[in-house]
Amino acid sequence: MAVYLLFMAVSTANALDYYSNKSLGRRLASIAKQDPNLIRVKTIAQSPGKRKVWLVEVGQGAEADRKTRPAMLLVAGIEGNDLIGSSVTVSWIEHLVDQYESDNEIAKLLQTTTVYVIPRLNPDSAERFFAQPKFETSLNSKPVDNDHDGLVDEDGPEDLNADGLITWVRVEDREGDYILDSADDRLLVKADHLKGEVGRWRYLTEGIDNDHDEQWNEDGPGGVNFNRNFPCNYEFFAPNAGLHQVSEAETRALADFAIEHPNIGIVVAYGAADNLLKTPEATPAAPASGTAILAVGHGLEARATGRSRGRKPTSAIDQNDLSYYRVMGEKYREAIGLKKEMQGASCPGTFSDWMYFHRGRLSLAACPWSPAIAIELSKAGQTEEKTDPRFGGEKLAPAEAGGDEKVSDKSKTDQEKHNEQQRKELKWFDEHAPEAFSRWQPMEHPDFPGQRVEVGGYRPFSHSNPPAAMIEDIAARHADFVTKVAQQLPRIGIRKVEAKHLGENVYEVKIQMENTGFLPTSLAHGQTTREVYPTRIIIEMDNKCFLSGSRITNLPTIQGSCGMAEVRYVIHAPNRAGINFKVVSMLAGQAEGTVEF
Repeated sequence: MAVYLLFMAVSTANALDYYSNKSLGRRLASIAKQDPNLIRVKTIAQSPGKRKVWLVEVGQGAEADRKTRPAMLLVAGIEGNDLIGSSVTVSWIEHLVDQYESDNEIAKLLQTTTVYVIPRLNPDSAERFFAQPKFETSLNSKPVDNDHDGLVDEDGPEDLNADGLITWVRVEDREGDYILDSADDRLLVKADHLKGEVGRWRYLTEGIDNDHDEQWNEDGPGGVNFNRNFPCNYEFFAPNAGLHQVSEAETRALADFAIEHPNIGIVVAYGAADNLLKTPEATPAAPASGTAILAVGHGLEARATGRSRGRKPTSAIDQNDLSYYRVMGEKYREAIGLKKEMQGASCPGTFSDWMYFHRGRLSLAACPWSPAIAIELSKAGQTEEKTDPRFGGEKLAPAEAGGDEKVSDKSKTDQEKHNEQQRKELKWFDEHAPEAFSRWQPMEHPDFPGQRVEVGGYRPFSHSNPPAAMIEDIAARHADFVTKVAQQLPRIGIRKVEAKHLGENVYEVKIQMENTGFLPTSLAHGQTTREVYPTRIIIEMDNKCFLSGSRITNLPTIQGSCGMAEVRYVIHAPNRAGINFKVVSMLAGQAEGTVEF
């Protein structure tokens, strides 16, 4: 089936939709009732708008066991205006619960792994999708003096044409910075003064200048963007970043939760940031200073004194961790149907960056949907359709496929090149969701008497969320991906235990431990930050019994895919009773064994 069918209408039976905060809470409570021993729902914070931030924990077994197992944290709705992320996470939770009894892989996963899900971190922003008028913002409802005039939230948007939507206003004005797109006058392009272009239009959000400072809607309701509020590369005094790092109740609750659950080895964050569409940049691996081999197996090496540290904070993925991001990106693009890499996005203060650069965890950030992704998926579907089975599935030339010849970039004007992406997006909306763009309508604006003023443009939330008919298919693709991600966690186990009698109740003991998961027991950057403690083996006998070795031994990082570490002891065991031991890993869980004499 062609990939472009992702964007066709799906059956309305059991179709997913966007959740208000009340409906989200009811849905989570309904899922939890299906199996209280498998899923638990609680509140971890309350927003300034008095709305709950939900936490869902999925996993079988006692609480003490769930806290020590390998764990994954999935966070959606960080900006809040991306409602698709919440729908995806709820769909995944439902999938796990529904398939637990019938799918052996899902059952095994939830019996050996703990899954934490925060379906919506910013409920205040999301609720504006359901309010009247509908107004899109990524900020919570905390009152903030954005324009530093001593007043808060005094100049917000107004629904000038009473259509229930806060869209856009364009004003024909010689002081404007925009010109009309020559190919499609529904769009505006910022004038390029270096190319002699002269602005003719202002482009504003719908509303009036309430405080008469010749700025429009600059101090509306809210707030703080949570993906600017975390410590990594935090920008003080930046717009929407908050008074200080983790200044909000919601972000503080999320940060506290991550720190209080050190078994979290993988983070998936749905929001505007993205490091899966394209493999992120890496920094060259730092040389080791003083290397000592503690144990050998599967290319394993331990560094006795750690890696050299520079003075500047790390701003790129450690070279030794890059391959894991590359593999995860490939799995992600394959799952959603992309045939090539696309440009990712980031900004200072994101939750995903904080979890990697400060906490040392594999931290994946994904934008579940965007017009750019939709366009690429449509291209992928058209490419599949334009293959001819008579020639082994090879691509046909444009004329054979019935398509138009590709227009050379050299024949395009500078303006056509400049606004090409916007035109592609509008074309996609025209074909798949024409209601997303409101036609421009003339109006009388009190701030611009006698001037040509039009209201219209893209409707709120249209660029951050797909049409509702597409949610189900998008959610299914992402559910497959996050399930695969959870299956990549490291997992500690015992490979072999040997005891050799040397005489006089003295034994040489050899214990081999392995990592049956995909990821190592610690990323390279986890060692740099020292936020991931070394895996250790604990022998349950008195220190005086050790002739060689010690009761607690720290192990080097154990690589995934059955990487191995080995420890050896010489011990005095006069009663020849079995000796119990435990292997404890922060991210890979625990394993117990016995040395038999």
